[in-house]
Amino acid sequence: MKKILYSNITKVLAVLLFIAFITAGAMAVFRGLTEFFDEDEFVYYFEDSFSESQRLCYLLEAPMNNVYSAYSHFIYSNEYHRSFDPEATLNGKTVERYISQYLENLYLDKRINYFVEWNDVIFTNCDAADGEELRDGQYYNYISRDSVGNITRDVMPSSSFGYMDDVFEYDEKSTITISVNIKESYAKECKEAWARQEKIIKQTFVDGLFNIIGAMVCLVYLLCVCGRKSDGEKKIVWIDYVWTEVHLFVLIGAGAVVALTVYAIDSCLNNEFPYGLTSLVVCGASMLVSSVFLMSVLSIIRNIKNKRFFEASLVFIVLRFVFKWIFRIFKWIGNALKSFFSSIWVLCSKKMGLLLIFILFIFSFSLFLLGVLTPVFPIFIFTAILIFLIAAVFIAFRMNDLDEIKKGVFMVRNGNVSYKIPEPRSADTKMLASNINDIAKGLDESVSAKVKAEKMKTELITNVSHDLKTPITAIVNYAELLSNIDGLPEEAKDYVSVISKKSDRLKKLTQDLFDISKVQSGNENVTWEKIDISLLLEQSLGELDADIRSSGIPFCVNAPKDLYILADGRKISRVVGNLINNILKYSLKNTRAFITVFEKQEEVIIEFKNIASYPMEFNAEEIVGRFVRGDESRTAEGNGLGLAIAKSYTELCHGKFEVVIDGDMFKAIIKFRKYMDV
Repeated sequence: MKKILYSNITKVLAVLLFIAFITAGAMAVFRGLTEFFDEDEFVYYFEDSFSESQRLCYLLEAPMNNVYSAYSHFIYSNEYHRSFDPEATLNGKTVERYISQYLENLYLDKRINYFVEWNDVIFTNCDAADGEELRDGQYYNYISRDSVGNITRDVMPSSSFGYMDDVFEYDEKSTITISVNIKESYAKECKEAWARQEKIIKQTFVDGLFNIIGAMVCLVYLLCVCGRKSDGEKKIVWIDYVWTEVHLFVLIGAGAVVALTVYAIDSCLNNEFPYGLTSLVVCGASMLVSSVFLMSVLSIIRNIKNKRFFEASLVFIVLRFVFKWIFRIFKWIGNALKSFFSSIWVLCSKKMGLLLIFILFIFSFSLFLLGVLTPVFPIFIFTAILIFLIAAVFIAFRMNDLDEIKKGVFMVRNGNVSYKIPEPRSADTKMLASNINDIAKGLDESVSAKVKAEKMKTELITNVSHDLKTPITAIVNYAELLSNIDGLPEEAKDYVSVISKKSDRLKKLTQDLFDISKVQSGNENVTWEKIDISLLLEQSLGELDADIRSSGIPFCVNAPKDLYILADGRKISRVVGNLINNILKYSLKNTRAFITVFEKQEEVIIEFKNIASYPMEFNAEEIVGRFVRGDESRTAEGNGLGLAIAKSYTELCHGKFEVVIDGDMFKAIIKFRKYMDV
């Protein structure tokens, strides 16, 4: 099941389904909006039933609103506050006249019947004799106040007549009746439109919700499985190396595309954009935005899971670079100050330093006196110049000696041990130069002797190894011939077997000596090639499979795919083989060996770990020397050259070889720079 969930096919299917759900949802919403806006007028406003329709409330409240507007216009223009005079006029018109004008501007005669009575003045657009007749309709509103102040309300639950109380409060004398109902033909038309629009909205909501849920399920699945393989190994794709800020800009661009799509839909609903072209725009934009959104979001999530979020951020890279240089600058300033004060302290503790400080003091004091006396005796300015020139010449001579010593130390440091520092003029610097020349001479003699001895040793090993090859080969061949002779006594066969084993071991020792001598003498050639570490380990373990099975030591290998280095394949294969053989020879029985490969800071690191079968009473530097064996009792087979050859071949291929000893655990570590295709 886990393999299916992390399968690339399942992931691709989830991506396609996510895009399909988003596109289908967008198209469903677009179709629903188009159908809804194709209606002649909007009746449905998300009410639970048609009887609560805001459209009905608007129609039933329209005459009353006009009456209230006319009354408000009249009373506020007259600047009345808390009372109302029925006989008052505005611009020669009574309040009844204003009500009549406002009701005449009500263009709803085909939709509603209304009856308004104000102090026995009747305003109506139907044949009703009083307001009670309009209460026979299915949808109506009725409100009245008689001459004694009794108020009757019979209105739809969703209607609001609260602000008519203002009229009743200001005008306490007028009798008022407002009765309205919806014409049956129009009520039927509105009810059908309301039902139709409700169906469109609900169907659009259901389709959109279904597609959103489907898209969210796919998105959650992809967020859970991205960045990992079925075995938990990290998985990084090429797009994860794109800066996080680029992904954020892409997401902003996707938002802009969504905004343009909404504008296109709005233009289409206003008949300013063709329906067919808008459909293509919505479909294409949905697919583009969902694809881009998924690509960027999954890349960001993969980087977060693989702890690469900050590493992939351009802002973080820039800040890290800036802080790194700021730290270096402060460190340099600190070291400079430390060096300055240290130099002052050293200067004060030396003979020449005291002399220079004394001269500086005399010079400064002389300048002070001359500065005081010069205004009185101008001739002293020439004395000051003379003192300065004398001090400058003295310091120049001293600094010239110091420069010669610095040059000599530099030459010796860079390997020119035959260089001699010219004899300085100062006694202090003369002794220093003489000591440095003596050190250089001793180094020259020591290096020459060491190089000569090392060359003789290498030549001896090479020549002996080469001379031993022919007799050893003859011994091996004759031992093989003897073993094939029929009729040999059993005792003779045992002798032949011993001769064969020992000659094979001697042949291997001779070849190892020859190989390590070639490497250390600089005569070994390197063939550079791209090497897959995982494949190399599989081949090496396969070649030694029989020895591994017979040893009873299981190998636990963790080597990720697609990790490459640039090295000599034959030599690195020899290194791996030597380390595996080392584990087989010196591991404690019934224990496990571990080979782990991982990447760290653009380096490929290979670790070989095993539990030793003997006390490891040696340090890590000694064990990689020639003819050095960890088992001092030499009970196990080995010539002490395996680790030396492994280290030499690793460094020859520009790698690093390290041995770590932790209690009974022996760990060999190989490091190479990761090879990356350009």
